[in-house]
Amino acid sequence: MRRAGAAIRRQVSSLRRTLSRTIGLVPGVRAFLGERISAQRAEAEIRTALERRDAHFLQVVRTGVFEAPRSPYRALFRWAGCEFGDLEAGVHRDGLDRTLERLAAAGVYFTADEFKGKKPVVRGVHATRVAPDDFLPQGSRSAFDIVSSGTMNRPVRSYITFAWLAQRALSMAVAFAAHDLHDRAHAIFDGILPAGGGVNNVLIYGRIGVPVARWFARHEASDVWLKRRYYVLMTRAIVAACNRYGPGVSGPDFTKISELQTIVRWIESTLQSGRRCCLATAASNAARIARAAAGMGVSLAGTKFIATGEPLTDAKRDVIERVGATALSRYAYGGGVNIGLGCADPLETDDVHVNEYLLALIAHPEPVSQTGAPIHPLLCTTLHPSAPRLLINVESGDYGVLVRRQCGCALGRAGLTLHVHHIRSYEKFTSEGMNYYQWDLYHLLEHVLPSAFGGGPGDYQFVEVEDPDGQTRLDLRVAPSVGPVDEPRLLDLVHKELGRGSGGHRFMGGVWKRAGTIRVRREPPYSSPRGKTLPLHIPH
Repeated sequence: MRRAGAAIRRQVSSLRRTLSRTIGLVPGVRAFLGERISAQRAEAEIRTALERRDAHFLQVVRTGVFEAPRSPYRALFRWAGCEFGDLEAGVHRDGLDRTLERLAAAGVYFTADEFKGKKPVVRGVHATRVAPDDFLPQGSRSAFDIVSSGTMNRPVRSYITFAWLAQRALSMAVAFAAHDLHDRAHAIFDGILPAGGGVNNVLIYGRIGVPVARWFARHEASDVWLKRRYYVLMTRAIVAACNRYGPGVSGPDFTKISELQTIVRWIESTLQSGRRCCLATAASNAARIARAAAGMGVSLAGTKFIATGEPLTDAKRDVIERVGATALSRYAYGGGVNIGLGCADPLETDDVHVNEYLLALIAHPEPVSQTGAPIHPLLCTTLHPSAPRLLINVESGDYGVLVRRQCGCALGRAGLTLHVHHIRSYEKFTSEGMNYYQWDLYHLLEHVLPSAFGGGPGDYQFVEVEDPDGQTRLDLRVAPSVGPVDEPRLLDLVHKELGRGSGGHRFMGGVWKRAGTIRVRREPPYSSPRGKTLPLHIPH
């Protein structure tokens, strides 16, 4: 009984802290939507911010690190022997990106596991430990809290302010102009609070003067009744404020993954009325909707998907384009940090303009690969004081190809000339004492296996499991909808593909085959609350 009472008191205390941050939220929506942003003004503000980029970084680091006794970065700078004067001189001499590379080489960075508190921070003889909340801004600000979906790791809480959304709206306004999206009928397929995607989009769309014709929403799971009610009420309060002070939003209309026909029929009826559509949702959901449309015999020609939350792979793009639709990528770091938006003149499927006016993105100078070709994790640094977290060389858990080029689209003309593409996670699975990084899994699960056995993106997935003997194994989930599968032949092909490339991969493939590490399970792949289906799922 005492334990139950203590648990309730903790829940109420947590809710009280959350409520304290949301005081004034509805008036905040009114002020936020009272100032609309045009593409021309957004482009001018982006250019100004790019010119002041170095100064913004130094100011943020001065106040957030060197003048903040509890900053998690203070130890890293001290271990690297870097005082603020040294940092300032380096930025003035070499520029921001080069300085960040040198800091990373000196140990001023956090890996994804360190940042999430899953591993201690070790640099030479020094060690410490941090947690995601250590990176939150200090002081109480009017904000609403969001929680990452935790597809690959434990969910992380962040606080989103209107000042930060106003900054994000700048690149969105330019992207809408680049892709000719303003005159379309817009819809969202994403969760209500505490998921951030739906509410963030509703507010940013309102800021740039774009109404949301439909919000196909998803309930977010919570084991606390008070919090569930709070998030529903806050979502509806924000929607009501958007309808009163902004261009309007319909919804949220709760829609299950099994009810995608509802979304297809809305797109179909909208297209028949003479309007093109734009739907923002997770990349897996975009592919699911396209496959549902194909099964229903419905063309989605004139529809644009804004694919979020996971890589827009060639296989997902092909599924979308087979029904006449197209897609662009939006790449974000968990917790509301929008890294970039898709290029309107792309060289690659997931070609994204990096929002350099808000952040810096570099490749870690040290590779992480143990067995295959070396890959360099992407490191993110935030440059604006309203960012949900102060990030300085924090790994996103992804790697990619960084290219600086002039593409000619509106985002490039605004000065956003750094592109990133082939963005992939490098999460690893471990068995028989050996690690295998997953950068090759998209090709295997979205191209090789569907070509040989049927199905498509989202029908195959590896799930890391531990058997009763404590041995880590891999279940290869195959969606029942794929139909009959020759399982021995499937496993032979999987082992062959996992053994491609380096000698280390061939060795691991042989060990796992002999140990029976991989087993086939005829079950639907795991999807996050947002609908993301990644190639590797590691239960918490």
